[in-house]
Amino acid sequence: MNRKGSLPAKAVKKEKGPGSLKFRFTLFFVLFIAAVYSVVIITSLQQLMGITETIGYELGAPIVEEIAALIDGDAFEALSRSLDPQDPWYEETRLAMLSIKEESNCIYLYTMAPVSGTAFRYIIDGSAPPDDEETFSPLGTEEDISDYLKPVQRTLETKTPQISNLDFNTQWGWVVSLYAPILNSSGEAVGVIGCDFKAEEIYERLWSQIARQLIASAVFVTAGFIAYLYLVNGVNKQNQRLRELKDAAEAASAALKDERDTITAMKDALKVGLFFMDKNFIIQDQYSKFLETVLGIKDLRGKKFTSLIAPSVTQSVITSMIEYFVLLFNRSVVFSHKFNEKMLEDLNPIQELAYVNPETKEHLILRCNFVSVDRGGGKLFVLGNIQDITSEKNMQKRLAELDLEKSTRK
Repeated sequence: MNRKGSLPAKAVKKEKGPGSLKFRFTLFFVLFIAAVYSVVIITSLQQLMGITETIGYELGAPIVEEIAALIDGDAFEALSRSLDPQDPWYEETRLAMLSIKEESNCIYLYTMAPVSGTAFRYIIDGSAPPDDEETFSPLGTEEDISDYLKPVQRTLETKTPQISNLDFNTQWGWVVSLYAPILNSSGEAVGVIGCDFKAEEIYERLWSQIARQLIASAVFVTAGFIAYLYLVNGVNKQNQRLRELKDAAEAASAALKDERDTITAMKDALKVGLFFMDKNFIIQDQYSKFLETVLGIKDLRGKKFTSLIAPSVTQSVITSMIEYFVLLFNRSVVFSHKFNEKMLEDLNPIQELAYVNPETKEHLILRCNFVSVDRGGGKLFVLGNIQDITSEKNMQKRLAELDLEKSTRK
């Protein structure tokens, strides 16, 4: 006989087993957090890899552009057919490429022409002198490029420069490659220029950011899980404490929503709009994809940055912004007045920009930072960095309201 009010032995055992409500809640919580955590990690990796490719393009573009300017597409096409090492143009171009390679941070600098399938043939190799048998590839040397075929194929198909993924090489470590097309007089892509360079610093910065994200997420998830266990710890007899179970479930649901919103905010905080603009405030071809999302405008290349944000600010702000950009481009004035980074940042009239997305009509708060970049040869650009801090500002406002409510209650 059981005493009045006690549970049968089988019921107690079932409560502690896999079929108990507490166990199912805990399993659901763990699986949900694991799924959200996976999404955060995957999204972070994709965004950071995208930024890595943008930086890699900026490092390699000046080199391949210089090589493309000195290569005659018709002469290259003829050489790829004759494979004549006595061709004067071959030696002249090889020496010019070698000179450029030795003055840059390239590991390898070379040209290739397609043969068939995944087979390509080296035509002009500017990576090293011909007596360097380990590095130099003689005219006509064939190689199966299956491992890095896709970016090369995209270069030939689109006739535009293409960047490879961040790859590990046993000899050089982490490497990024940039490819540019070689066009003949008919506009056909008859070969590619390849430039490989080290990316150890990019790789280390990439994984440093990912590691910080993982640690922060792990701490957050652990704290949430501990809080959850604390909330449901008292739910051990569902037939006697239905009310407690209901309250705990509601509390857990609210905690899950807060955690999901916080994780979403952390994921969105990684999004960055990067772009270059010239002295006429024109956005250059290469910019991060998120810039289109945050501004709500597609295909930004060639558009004037000041005109894009003009609908969201007053004319006086536009005037101040133009004066600020002119100051960034005028490096001699900056140096003569000894402006430091903090002083230049304080002069920025749109550090926090109240922006209206023309696509969604959403009111956003954008943090806008700018620095001048000298790419040599008299080429000056301003690098823009735009982040959506709307959620951050709304959270600050909400916290201030909660503090005011607490003080009013006291």
